[in-house]
Amino acid sequence: MDPKLEMTRQWLMLADDDLRLARFILDGDDPIYWAAAFHSQQCAEKALKGFLTFHDIRAKKSHEIDYLLELCCRVNPDFEEFKQTAGELTEYAVDSRYPTPHHYASDEDAKQAIEIARSIYEFILKSLPDLEKLPQE
Repeated sequence: MDPKLEMTRQWLMLADDDLRLARFILDGDDPIYWAAAFHSQQCAEKALKGFLTFHDIRAKKSHEIDYLLELCCRVNPDFEEFKQTAGELTEYAVDSRYPTPHHYASDEDAKQAIEIARSIYEFILKSLPDLEKLPQE
């Protein structure tokens, strides 16, 4: 497989793993909401980076979902639809993993984060060619 396609596929497989982990964590007997939100953010970030890799766009090292979406919009303006909600995921990239007084993820936060990540991931899967049957949610 072409190295660029393989790297794209790897990004998307990792994104799928994070989405599945987020659901697993939330559906557990004693859910850890911050962890579900964190893995949701990771899913969106990795899926967006996979899309950018496929289109030969190098992003600076960043967890900022808005920044990654802006780059994706240069290729496909339909990514605009995610700008209103997806930026919320950025706060889960770092803050959710450290003691901070300003944010705690709730059950509803985690559910919303999973839904946003899932919609971005599925949108990207539909906009790219079949990369050897990636797992789909």
